[in-house]
Amino acid sequence: MSFDAFLDDAWRDHGDRPQAVADRLAASTALPQTADDLAQFARLAAHVFGEHLGQWQRGIDLLDSLRNLPVAAGSAVLDASLTRAITTLRCASGDAAAVERLSPEDRAAVLAGAAQALIGRGDPARGIAALDAALALGERGLPAGSPAIRALAAAGNNIAATLEQKANRTLAETQAMVTAAHAGLRYWKQAGTWLEEERAHHRLARTLLAAGRANDAVAAAQACLHVCTCNDAPAFERFFGHAALAVARRAAGDRAGFEAARADALAALERVPDDDKVWCERERAELDA
Repeated sequence: MSFDAFLDDAWRDHGDRPQAVADRLAASTALPQTADDLAQFARLAAHVFGEHLGQWQRGIDLLDSLRNLPVAAGSAVLDASLTRAITTLRCASGDAAAVERLSPEDRAAVLAGAAQALIGRGDPARGIAALDAALALGERGLPAGSPAIRALAAAGNNIAATLEQKANRTLAETQAMVTAAHAGLRYWKQAGTWLEEERAHHRLARTLLAAGRANDAVAAAQACLHVCTCNDAPAFERFFGHAALAVARRAAGDRAGFEAARADALAALERVPDDDKVWCERERAELDA
């Protein structure tokens, strides 16, 4: 099996079968053949052993073992990436001193990753504290291309999505959810392409809707669609933008606006390739709720 096929299978399975994927990763450390392969492998391992399983030490040991692979030899960038991943698991496990020797930008990246893992593991109090600390470090300024920018972007979007699904959110959790979504948009504008920016606008629209801020959600959905228009986005992306706008307008009491956006969403859905329509089912059902 090629590395790319292995990685695709692991990402596909990890949500439903995290322990099986963790065991598969532990048995496949010789598979990465390039520095990029190893970086992707380490990112998945940290995510699975951390956020999904809470097997902090096992994840740390696996990541540390990757330093001994021939492909890792002499790569300062890769060594720094492994250090951040290992420290993220240590920090999330409760080792508060783990970040003390890191640079401010590496500390921001680690705290962002730890925040995502902790909130995903159902520890919102510690996760929100880590998120606040990461964002405070980001406010001091990060150099262009810093890994912390992408870490803050990804954590922002993922934390917002996780908290959206949480039943009986507290006010503090709802506030953190909105803060995270705004951070995701801010940092994806720096770290990503128009696609990541567009999806971050969509995430923000859904987050604001979950927070009961329907009018703000309308504005965020419109921004998502504006990015789609400016970049000739495919129907798949446009469908989600129109669907978000429709449900936000319905929540805002704008029935005519809802019907117009719903019609646009359904028209876009007709142009979505059949193989991709499975990813649209939840939003499609919402339009008829």
